[in-house]
Amino acid sequence: MKMRNFRIKIRKGSILIRGLSLTLLISFVAWGYWIINPKFIQQIVEILDITPTWCKNFELNDNLSCGEESLFTQEKFPFFLEGKYQQAVDFFSNERKKDQNNPETLIYLNNAKLMQKGRKSYTIAVVIPINQDARDVAESILRGVAKVQEDFNQNTNYPGLKIVIANDANDPKTVNDLAQRLISKDDIVAVMGHYTSELTQKALPVYQHQEVVVISSSATALRETILDGNKYPKNFFFRTVPSVKIQIPMLIEKLQLFQLNSREKVAIFYTPTSTYSKSAFEEFRNQLGANKIIERDVSISNFIANNTLNEVKKQGAKALVLIPDGRVNSNSIKNTLSLIDVNQDQLPMGGQSVLYDTQILNRKNIVKNLLIITHWHRLTSPNQEVIRTAKEVWGTSSINDQTAMSHDATLVLTKALEKVSIKDPLQKQRLDIREQLTTLKVTGGASGTISFDENGDRKENISQILRVLPTECSTYGAVFVPINYKKAIDCL
Repeated sequence: MKMRNFRIKIRKGSILIRGLSLTLLISFVAWGYWIINPKFIQQIVEILDITPTWCKNFELNDNLSCGEESLFTQEKFPFFLEGKYQQAVDFFSNERKKDQNNPETLIYLNNAKLMQKGRKSYTIAVVIPINQDARDVAESILRGVAKVQEDFNQNTNYPGLKIVIANDANDPKTVNDLAQRLISKDDIVAVMGHYTSELTQKALPVYQHQEVVVISSSATALRETILDGNKYPKNFFFRTVPSVKIQIPMLIEKLQLFQLNSREKVAIFYTPTSTYSKSAFEEFRNQLGANKIIERDVSISNFIANNTLNEVKKQGAKALVLIPDGRVNSNSIKNTLSLIDVNQDQLPMGGQSVLYDTQILNRKNIVKNLLIITHWHRLTSPNQEVIRTAKEVWGTSSINDQTAMSHDATLVLTKALEKVSIKDPLQKQRLDIREQLTTLKVTGGASGTISFDENGDRKENISQILRVLPTECSTYGAVFVPINYKKAIDCL
């Protein structure tokens, strides 16, 4: 009897030893496979949907934030960083009450709610230019993004949408590194940005190489210029705005530049080093011919507006075209405003959406002959519901074209995400988003229907001409209105 019990113990011990050996062997094989293929653990995490550490690998002061810090004020938000998501929800809710018009706060609040609920979510990155010259632009872009994010997250039939905000500071020298760091986060399915064509051009090879969709709500340079001579087997660059190729002929027609006589010319002020500005200038030259153009660099440090204006007048200038870059060069917009000041509406002026700015409204008495081509205006928006809900979300319906275009870019991405499976590996999700965008036709955008041609450019021409109309209603004493809007207006 004792002998039999002894044999049973030996047998059990042998089974235990074999079990431990098998466990050690599996662990050793898994460890070895991980050494060979480091993405193995990442794949396991994706399968199991282990996401409690989302955002915790973000360093502070790195120009990236999902809720741990403000990229505008550098204020730190410890609740989010420590994973205390209910406290983070309470904190950002209180911040919204203090400043309803702050879009960064709403995005972080939406992120915190998703984390607090433990809801499966996609992550997209939104890249904006937070610097002294472009802060208003950055906030306008985020307003469009935040509203769509909130709407999408209210529909529980789909996973949620988390937003990572990135600041490229409008700096072409560092944007490539920023793009690399964004993609290295291994959870970002798509990127919305960049604001300027030149930064889009610099960062695009990174996104193309990693096969990540980047959709721009503002880059209008010629596509071949943004691609910088590169050809890709598959296109991952889309945009919700028309290019300068569509816009320039419209502006030429309104300024009646085709009617210039043999001795009359147009003076074009642009930034030769800017992808966007140079692209627009070249399109003017293609349309009018070099013999009709007087070109001037508006980005030089020793620009003297009065002298330059007198020079181009002597050379036969009968109109001024103003194409400062998108606040990459600090002299560009400053010199443009100086030129407007000294012109005093003597010569008719034309420009693009970079001049759709309150600094122009402050000059209401000397910009009556200024025409600006842009992509959207709330008076002509085919979707007035966007205006109404803006009042509810931000406390004002006074949203601009940047907000409308970023709204539509984010909307298109969410419509693509509705047809993507969150259970699929990250790379397949990225590829599926691209495939969806090539065929999607989205209705209900701030600018109407949105679809893309085979190159990723917007099919619909939504461009329109604006002018400045004085009004006592505005704090600036003037507002931008569509060119044919003649009557006196109430508060817009």
